[in-house]
Amino acid sequence: MAKFAYIGLESILVEEGLRKTFGDDNSLDELTASIARHGVLQPITVEPVAEEGYYRLLIGARRTKAARKAGLNTVPAQILEKALKPDEALETRLVENLQREGLDPLDEAEAYAALKAMRITISAIARRVGKSRPYVSKRMRLLKLHPKVRDAVRRRTITVSHAQTLLRLRPEQQLMVLEEIREDQLTEKETRKRVRDILGKPLKWHLVPVRFSRDVYEKLKAMAPKGDVKRLIQHTIRNLIPT
Repeated sequence: MAKFAYIGLESILVEEGLRKTFGDDNSLDELTASIARHGVLQPITVEPVAEEGYYRLLIGARRTKAARKAGLNTVPAQILEKALKPDEALETRLVENLQREGLDPLDEAEAYAALKAMRITISAIARRVGKSRPYVSKRMRLLKLHPKVRDAVRRRTITVSHAQTLLRLRPEQQLMVLEEIREDQLTEKETRKRVRDILGKPLKWHLVPVRFSRDVYEKLKAMAPKGDVKRLIQHTIRNLIPT
């Protein structure tokens, strides 16, 4: 259960949360300007602490930060009836922050890892945040990158696709290619080729995306042995190419 009230900003205790970054300064300034003009439209969520009159922030760190910058004294809040257990509070903060737009990829990966450490399966995490299981797994793999590569992702000097390609390399090789990406401004495609060259693995196949309407797909599925449309297409193409 929760009740609604306006509470003083000085009574809100903010612990270090998931986000190490709050997006660019412009976006925070825009939120601050909006709050200065219209107030905080979406209530934050807090829980009571032992010291009477104080609350621990669970959801709404960015709104709270912007409200302080805007010079507000109070903000609307959903106040939980009683404090959550530590693991419940952490899970609530992690999941809420994961559903935000523009979350730093490494912050995101660390949040998934923290939830997994709480014995929540990757499939369950994916359902909670509205992502696919492969997406969550791939994000978590970013934590295996060399620290300097992870820092480059945080600073947005390389893309997540660049970083995921570098995962195939040993740590010292990752650093070498990282410098090439920066100095030669390698595209993601050029980075993949560079990694293949290092690994000595030439490209063995090409991916050709094909989109079918639902009706066509269902017809192919009915024709395919065991409904395997992918195998049907592969078999048809092989028969078309002369040996």
